[in-house]
Amino acid sequence: MVAQRTGLSSHILRAWERRYGVVAPTRTEGGQRLYSDADIERLSLLQLLTAGGGSISQLAQLPMVELTRMAAAELRPGPEAAAGGLPGPWRVAALAAIEVFDGAALRRDLGRAAMALGVPRFLDQVVAPVLHEVGERWHTGRMGIAQEHLATAAVREVLGWVRESAEARGSAPVLVVATPSHQMHEGGALLAAAAAAAEGWRVTYLGANLPGADIAAAAVRTGARAVALSVIHPDDDPALGEQLASVGRLLPAGVALLVGGAGAEAYQEAVESAKGELIGDLEALRTALRRLTSQS
Repeated sequence: MVAQRTGLSSHILRAWERRYGVVAPTRTEGGQRLYSDADIERLSLLQLLTAGGGSISQLAQLPMVELTRMAAAELRPGPEAAAGGLPGPWRVAALAAIEVFDGAALRRDLGRAAMALGVPRFLDQVVAPVLHEVGERWHTGRMGIAQEHLATAAVREVLGWVRESAEARGSAPVLVVATPSHQMHEGGALLAAAAAAAEGWRVTYLGANLPGADIAAAAVRTGARAVALSVIHPDDDPALGEQLASVGRLLPAGVALLVGGAGAEAYQEAVESAKGELIGDLEALRTALRRLTSQS
């Protein structure tokens, strides 16, 4: 399983462990090797760098931060990736840049990926997976909060450019996008705002951590056709149900409430009580927006 995830044969993997001590897996009582996520990440970087001509005897002595920096330079997508519209290299380069706190490279690579892939594929196949992986690494302690903030800041800047470059008609429907109180992670809201703008909606983006009454008031003031809320973490906030109910009560008749994000499913009952619609992913959001547009 580890060999499959890293691209190494079992023979090479055992040889690297014996000769160079690249990782030190624990063992079960039966002698089976147990690899941590950090072991797999290190082996994956070594595999990528040796495939590019690096010497394992030299690479094995380097710390993770240096291996990640080298991988970022090695894997930065070139013209062939852009021409072929391949999302994989962009994801790898983005994560490597986040690991070494290279915000400039991250913004540059995200911007190039948006132009190479087009907005829908860029959002679905680069930004969403990268933000998900950053969140997973943060929750498991493999990435710090500073790196998570750096990633969010870069995504906010690039997706702001994506929204601004979309040309919405003056008669286009308005979507208010935010996260409710105590929902501090805005990656999902940023994705929703960019996806809606690409669908031709005029987006009023409010950011993170807003009380339900203020979100509803913004929808009234802007004449919004819908409100999209992102719920990511925590997924066990007892006050969120009332927040959603508040938005539902205060929205004018005919204004749709769309609730999505990695943590939204945990609040399905509250969403339904607020007469909202649970949105599973960006494609489901696009479908809902198109349906609302056709009903206008």
